[in-house]
Amino acid sequence: MLALGLSGVAAAEFVAREKDFRCLLDGQAVPGKHFFVFHRRHGKLRKALRIAELDLPDKRYPVGTILQLFPFEAMVKRGGGFNPEGDGWEFFRLSVTPAGTRILARGGAEVRNFAGSCQGCHAAGRSYDFVCEGHAVASLGLSEDAIRALQHDPRCPPTP
Repeated sequence: MLALGLSGVAAAEFVAREKDFRCLLDGQAVPGKHFFVFHRRHGKLRKALRIAELDLPDKRYPVGTILQLFPFEAMVKRGGGFNPEGDGWEFFRLSVTPAGTRILARGGAEVRNFAGSCQGCHAAGRSYDFVCEGHAVASLGLSEDAIRALQHDPRCPPTP
């Protein structure tokens, strides 16, 4: 009877909405990396930051973690059985303006950017929970200056 009751309990899931994507600089920077980490819950954010900083294989980011290298795309640990081939990550293409964020595409392997399938590229970092930066995975081939330029986020307040 207990087994039947538990089978109806869904695993934790986080379904991101447009309001969950904010100014890139509102996220937590990871020392030595270019991406930013977001999570609604402080304890889960700390865990996600530890995973990103330590670069240990086979560690999984908590459900609800949002990782962004650029303001116009993101990966979100959705969980709940979503995208098992992508270890529970949902990939996003975003449109960002000073007024906010609009989701252009979301999903698994079908979400694409200029380089192809987001999930296909991130699969090279499979043993690091699909996070590529810092794990001897082929880089995007962008200079430090190019990355910083692409990280300009119109949602962020102007700096004095």
